[in-house]
Amino acid sequence: MTDSPGLKRKRNKDGSVREYWEARADLAKRGYRPSSVRLHYPATQEGRSALAARCNLLQAEMLAWAARGQHAAPGYDGTMLSLSRLFQTNEDSPFRTMKWNSRANVLKSLVIIEGAVGSRQIAKLLGPDFKRWHRQFGAPKALDAPARPWRAKHALDAVRQLISYGVTLGYDDCFRADTILSKIRFPSPPARSAVMTAAHVDAVRKTAHTEGWPSVALATALQFELAMRQKDVIGEWEPAETEGGIYYRGRRWVNGLLWSDIDTNMVLRKVHTKTGFAVEHDLKLHPAVLEEIARIPLDKRIGPMIIAEKTREPYKHRNFTDRWRAIANKAGVPKTVWNMDARAGAITEAYDLGATETDVMKSAGHKNRQTSARYNRGTIDQTSRVAQLRLAKRSENKP
Repeated sequence: MTDSPGLKRKRNKDGSVREYWEARADLAKRGYRPSSVRLHYPATQEGRSALAARCNLLQAEMLAWAARGQHAAPGYDGTMLSLSRLFQTNEDSPFRTMKWNSRANVLKSLVIIEGAVGSRQIAKLLGPDFKRWHRQFGAPKALDAPARPWRAKHALDAVRQLISYGVTLGYDDCFRADTILSKIRFPSPPARSAVMTAAHVDAVRKTAHTEGWPSVALATALQFELAMRQKDVIGEWEPAETEGGIYYRGRRWVNGLLWSDIDTNMVLRKVHTKTGFAVEHDLKLHPAVLEEIARIPLDKRIGPMIIAEKTREPYKHRNFTDRWRAIANKAGVPKTVWNMDARAGAITEAYDLGATETDVMKSAGHKNRQTSARYNRGTIDQTSRVAQLRLAKRSENKP
């Protein structure tokens, strides 16, 4: 399937079908791992879209691995395609130092660029070309489908990266294109406005326990109460060429919370994965977290804090997100509220209650106040407090 590269289907004895992604045989023979990945997605439109995205990610990671094995980078002929290949294969390229998941995301955009505009000569590009590309990248997949503004943004970001890399190589046509791009402002995708609230968290926790998924209840409480990203709570599975640690089929679990992150005084210490910023949280000030921890026997508080009930291993990102959404639906949480909104909800609640910008920044593990402010989805409490302060000041000034 062109939308799902590497997808294979095998029929079970009972007539049902199981789906796999399989690596190219020649690369698997050269040692690429994982050579096969079992896929679990429902036969719905959303499920098929998620399956296609997963196949494309696995395919991109495989091709990146293959590219690293090439000793000679292809030459530059002035096209977007040749610049993209240099960007992926040159030893000095910033692409080579990206974190694995960032590299995989950029690769998805590079596939789009190479397929849509790979033959274009950079020396001939003008502003209208880039604007047309932006519209093209964000066009709906089908006539009755919605536009894809985030796809357009990510693809144009990758175009900028390619052109910037060409500048570092001294290509005159890239200097020219970079100057043109610097004068263009593309429409930004709409910012998310949904906010997870304490009531949403309580509903998810209650339903998670009713449905037999206490791990989801604990993870949600930690995300919301401590304003933490999902991957800093449940961890992530990164590609690994050698075994060690918590390892499964070519991937190692890293970056999630461990029970050992909590000391005897119930203070949790964690270095945020994205920023490298270390934070401390006194869990005694977070009753919801304490309630969830109290449900877990002492002899089970070893290793990762969040363990999937079925596999007894840390969650994969997609599995956790799907499980959380199913529980949230049963709990009556609006579909517009996503698991990732827990962090924004925590930060917004803090601002609502009058917390200082510096304290919010420290709590969220940000390096500057501007970043924290972007997570603040200002509510009526904040605007009303400003209005009251202004009115009070006017009253003081009246004769």
